Amino acid sequence: MRSGIGRRLLWRYAPAALLYVILGSVLLEAARRIVLEGDAPPSPFSVVLLAVAILCPLIIFSTRQMVALAVSLEMAQLELLGVVSHAIAKRDDATEEHNFRVALMAAQLAGAIGLDRRLIPGLFVGALLHDVGKIGVPDNILLKPAGLSPEERREMELHVVHGDGILADANMPPGARGVVHYHHEHFDGSGYPEGRKGGEIPPEARLFAIVDVFDAMTSSRPYKQPMDLNEALEAMERGRGSHFDPAYFDIFAKIAGSLYAMVRNARVDDLQERILRLIENYYATLDPRRC
Repeated sequence: MRSGIGRRLLWRYAPAALLYVILGSVLLEAARRIVLEGDAPPSPFSVVLLAVAILCPLIIFSTRQMVALAVSLEMAQLELLGVVSHAIAKRDDATEEHNFRVALMAAQLAGAIGLDRRLIPGLFVGALLHDVGKIGVPDNILLKPAGLSPEERREMELHVVHGDGILADANMPPGARGVVHYHHEHFDGSGYPEGRKGGEIPPEARLFAIVDVFDAMTSSRPYKQPMDLNEALEAMERGRGSHFDPAYFDIFAKIAGSLYAMVRNARVDDLQERILRLIENYYATLDPRRC
């Protein structure tokens, strides 16, 4: 898959590079006539054009290499995150697919909302690792088939604190820890671990809370059958303004059908391929043609 991304990047930037090479050749020929045949003394403008013609292809090539390297490094990190995500799912009744689904839906919802693109990497990584702190929850609580006592519930709720601590020393994109730490906060302040409300909750966590609950409701678990799309939306509507950011939820409700169709029956390989495309598109916005 990495080689496929490299090829797509090559085809994306090759036409621009070819254009600059042709333009550079024309200008070099003009410069040869000026300098060697004495048609006219070179003007500063001609010198600038010549420099641009020579340097632009080099800048494009170098930038394309850096973009390809960035994508390659992101793929390596993604593979590592996938391993960790799989390990987390093995300890819980969730699945590896859940982590991939919520990451994809979070990215799509972020685009619909118009979330600052600088927040997207943190949202994406935080979504993949949102339950990493469950590693620190004892098995007798995490895997308990019956309801939890108040004390056990408080211990379970500490998984967001454990997760934040696990990521504290990791080189993660800004915002990833916020998703892990705050994704169980409620818009009205009734959530945990800190009881934050409204704008006190990072936007990435407010957004992610919606897709996390949606996927949980529409997924099959050992102890429950999945809700269909309309049932889940009806249930979530009751949490608009209390559990969920109302502005974010209204946008989510408009695209929930397409999100549901995108992930519901997708295999792990399909989800991973979609994730790779999202990462490619993110780095492709670093357009080396703007030299």
